[in-house]
Amino acid sequence: MLVGLLRDAGAEVLVLDPRAPRRPGEVTGGAPELADAVGAASTVVLAVPEQVALAAAETLPRFLRPGTLLVETLSVKTRFAAALRRSAPDVQAMGINPMFAPSLGMAGRPVSVVVHHDGPGVDAFLGLLDGAGAALVRLSAEEHDTLCAATQAATHAAVLAFGLALADLGVPAEWLAAAAPPPHTVALALLARIGLGSPEVYWDVQAANPSAPRARAALADGLARLSRVCEHGTQAEFEDLLTTARVPLGADAERYADLCARLFRDLLPEAASEVGR
Repeated sequence: MLVGLLRDAGAEVLVLDPRAPRRPGEVTGGAPELADAVGAASTVVLAVPEQVALAAAETLPRFLRPGTLLVETLSVKTRFAAALRRSAPDVQAMGINPMFAPSLGMAGRPVSVVVHHDGPGVDAFLGLLDGAGAALVRLSAEEHDTLCAATQAATHAAVLAFGLALADLGVPAEWLAAAAPPPHTVALALLARIGLGSPEVYWDVQAANPSAPRARAALADGLARLSRVCEHGTQAEFEDLLTTARVPLGADAERYADLCARLFRDLLPEAASEVGR
């Protein structure tokens, strides 16, 4: 996505892909080809896992020419920000986190932005994202990780726990496909989206974010509260739970309700085998 965006803006882009047959050297090392490429660049984008990025933060800046912009695309920002402060506090650097799969395209979609060290290169890159129609959300590294714990770690954990629960319940997949009401079908679609995705990406969201354990604990506590009320409480207490659960919707509750209605209206069941006894 970023290569296309930069090339469309007229930039010459060199991609160093570790999957290529002729690898140009590890991003954390000092291979001459890599050092030459990085040293000639006005912008260097690190689209790598966190552990690679953390190692690169310690070694890569020494190859950068003055004024070069360093951009990272990590799902977790705080540890990289700390590493960069130690190794290269004066390097122009920013982090972006597209809050969507790159295949969906950037126009109209949120991109979280963390500026590690400001400068003209940061302004230019933000202008590029803005020109592509991205909805920029400016955050500190700590704010970013807290937000992503709620929007990504808790969400993905809920979907994965849903899949694990279905596996434990042992209901045949063909039954689910044949009889699923719209909410269950959407949940299955989310499960497929995550289950067929890159484990590395979802592992980073869950294991690398320092705020993720709290998000998973809150999710587990919410389910425990629901179970207690359903098994030992009253309908009035259940209604209180619903009221509390609606609080995060804020003033957008009706908008989200309308969105859900549109999704369900347009959702047609996939062809499924007939289920009989």
